[in-house]
Amino acid sequence: MPRDLYDCTAAELATHSVEHLDHDTPPSTAAAWLAEHGYDAAPVYADDGPVGFIHKTDVTTDDDGTTLADHLTPLTIDYMVSGDTPFTAVLSALIDTPVYFLGGPAHVTGILTRADLNTAPARMYLFDRITYLEEHLRELVLDTKPDWKTTPVTPDEIDDIEARHEDAQAANVALDELHYAQFSTLETIVTNVEACREACGFTTKGGADSRLHEITDLRNDVAHANLLVENTDSTDFLTSGRTTENLYTTLETINDVLSNLQDAGYDPGARTTRDEPTHPDNNDP
Repeated sequence: MPRDLYDCTAAELATHSVEHLDHDTPPSTAAAWLAEHGYDAAPVYADDGPVGFIHKTDVTTDDDGTTLADHLTPLTIDYMVSGDTPFTAVLSALIDTPVYFLGGPAHVTGILTRADLNTAPARMYLFDRITYLEEHLRELVLDTKPDWKTTPVTPDEIDDIEARHEDAQAANVALDELHYAQFSTLETIVTNVEACREACGFTTKGGADSRLHEITDLRNDVAHANLLVENTDSTDFLTSGRTTENLYTTLETINDVLSNLQDAGYDPGARTTRDEPTHPDNNDP
């Protein structure tokens, strides 16, 4: 059976320490306040209730004699999101609209922006799925290409894997050598073995190389606490740094490959003899 994966919702991602601006605040004051606190957006209140919101792109530090009432965006249902909205739906929604709000009785209870995709809940969600994919790819390679060392894996990679394996053997907890390979090594093997990449749903070597490499890059950023979304102001694929749309597309690839491998019968939860740790039989003298 597939193991349970970590779920992440809009409520877990959103910022809940919500501060607001009054509708009669000058835009220049609001711009300075947003910059000072590092906020992308904030709700605007009038008569103790939310009437709209302001985004940092809506105001400047120039004083034009107006108030936020002249610059705000009305807080309609188009900008509201339920707290139980799943991660993939949140990610998709943030591609076109950079800010959403969670609401309670007559108040805004949370703010959700693209910057929230760089927080711990998003990192946990993605790491869990990438690790799950890694388990599937190992099973695929062990089944399809047991002589994987004949693929374009570098001698340094093989040396590192063998050293890790020897350490595990010395501790009497060794698995198959492939269990000590990095995700990037699995990427190389799958990309260069036709049967492996076809099982993943890739029709060309170039397609497998490009899309799996995006997952490797994301895995490294997740593991090393780097920014997952490097450009929160744009969704254009040609912009510098990973955008919200880039992240969504990479997550789609992860889910598609997992689905293809599961349809092909690969189940990392079903352990086989080759996966068992090496230890003495309890019945041995």
